[in-house]
Amino acid sequence: MESMRQKFLAVFFLILFIITLHGAPAQASAPAFSSPSAILMDAKNGLILAEKSAYEKRPIASTTKIMTAILAMQRKSLDDTATVSPEAADAGGSELALSPGEQRTIEELLYGLMLRSANDASIVLAEEVGESTSNFVNLMNEEAEKIGAKKTHFVNPHGLYDPNHYSTAYDLALIARYGLKNPLFAQIVSTKERAISWPGSPTPVVIENRNKLLRQYPYAIGIKTGYVKESGYCLVGAAAKNGVQLITVILGAPSSKVTYEDTIKLLEYGFNNFKRQKVVEKGRVYQKVELPMFAKEKLALKAARDLTILQGDGLEAKKKMRVRKNLTLPIFKNQKLGQITVTQGNQELGKIDLIASKKVPKPSLAQRFLIFLKTLLY
Repeated sequence: MESMRQKFLAVFFLILFIITLHGAPAQASAPAFSSPSAILMDAKNGLILAEKSAYEKRPIASTTKIMTAILAMQRKSLDDTATVSPEAADAGGSELALSPGEQRTIEELLYGLMLRSANDASIVLAEEVGESTSNFVNLMNEEAEKIGAKKTHFVNPHGLYDPNHYSTAYDLALIARYGLKNPLFAQIVSTKERAISWPGSPTPVVIENRNKLLRQYPYAIGIKTGYVKESGYCLVGAAAKNGVQLITVILGAPSSKVTYEDTIKLLEYGFNNFKRQKVVEKGRVYQKVELPMFAKEKLALKAARDLTILQGDGLEAKKKMRVRKNLTLPIFKNQKLGQITVTQGNQELGKIDLIASKKVPKPSLAQRFLIFLKTLLY
């Protein structure tokens, strides 16, 4: 018996030693990659799953056109037409070869912008939406500010290099996340090829999406490539799998091949190491509060809705409760009386209202008198 006891203790202390040595199971490390700036973000709530120099300002080339497309979709209908100006026709770089005076629908211009990365289409859209390129650029910067892209500054609608035209991997992920909320944007950036009419041609011309991620990765749904000499190779990517939608940004990669390799590494890391979990459950009681004039009774406060987030091993969501002070009667069922704030690390992931589980009427005059007597007696 004593021998068995000694063996048991030996095994117990060996396990304890191993746990102490290695610690609790940890989240798998983010993959190593050669691009100088990158980010992996949960599209649902903006949770950052991995990043490298993601807040560093860098030239962003044609990923600029994400914002151009967002503004055009917000302010114009697909069947509206726009006239190509001489300035647009002379844009240079990647283009649709538009001619001065040519008429194009907004739909054709948007597909040309996001699939062919057409600089001439970007200027036509800018002039049509903003009435001038400079006015449109002001709209771009205003929209970036609203989205929360604080380290972004646009000078043109296409992304050709200018030292004052820049963004960050984090800001571009925010802008892409905002864009994906628009079903039309999501549809266009996930399109592999599109036939559009062509002047002088009896049949439509098919333009292919230059974003090879749509062909290289089975879960890819977008979004936009970019390259100028000064920026290096850039790619804003997105993919969806099993109810999880992820956004990636790669800036300054040394080659096009590297942008896709690093993007796929990040996406695989996200899909394989994070699972969506419910951290706040609708209808569950998270707090109880004392009621005025009813010292012995507490009112249960329940969550108004669910909150699910991506979580990996070693990561824990924290909940902070805030309840309204100095409650007054009556209180109505489902009345908001507080809030749960959910955080993970230093990131806020959501706020959920705490609501009253039942109605509490205001006491009658007789009830208030009895309560007053109790306070005198006790």
